[in-house]
Amino acid sequence: MPLPVRRQAGFSLIELTVAVLVAVILLAIALPIFVRAYRSYQLTNASRQVADILRITRYEAIRLNKQVNCVFQPYSGDSTMMSASMTDASGNLLSGVGAGTRILLGVNGNLVAAGSVPGGGALPGSAHLGSSALTGFPPAGGIIQFDARGSVIAPPGVNAFYLASQAAPDAGYRAVILMPSGSMEIWSIDSSGNPQELR
Repeated sequence: MPLPVRRQAGFSLIELTVAVLVAVILLAIALPIFVRAYRSYQLTNASRQVADILRITRYEAIRLNKQVNCVFQPYSGDSTMMSASMTDASGNLLSGVGAGTRILLGVNGNLVAAGSVPGGGALPGSAHLGSSALTGFPPAGGIIQFDARGSVIAPPGVNAFYLASQAAPDAGYRAVILMPSGSMEIWSIDSSGNPQELR
């Protein structure tokens, strides 16, 4: 007596083609969203790096009990990049705990002029700064000076570091607000000019 033929379970070519087609469609929908989210993350990360170097410089001024500067300048290796480092009052690089602290900003998030940020005028009201005007930190670089108590000596007033991504202009803008006391806030500003504090 012949044995019965057993059928093996599997996918037909049509079923496999439909599954691949569905996967391709989902990928085509999700990929632009993922890329946009990643570019936004990179810009937010650049703003957090700016806040971190300012915070570390402030802590070094308090720890050393003397003036410490945070120097932003174009990076010598690439003019599209900005570097930030810490120096003493004479302009010498610090030695010790914070000596190696340096950040590099590039096309994924770099300083921009305050005038190029839409809705920049709404930021002081949203940040509850009252009548305080924000001084936009120049994209060409400059120096922030902290005294031995961690307060900002110069430039005076409330300083704002505006950042944007050259790689993804639709990621909006970020603003690091540096108060005269040395405290900081990070804000996101969409392309329509609506500010929102980042936590």
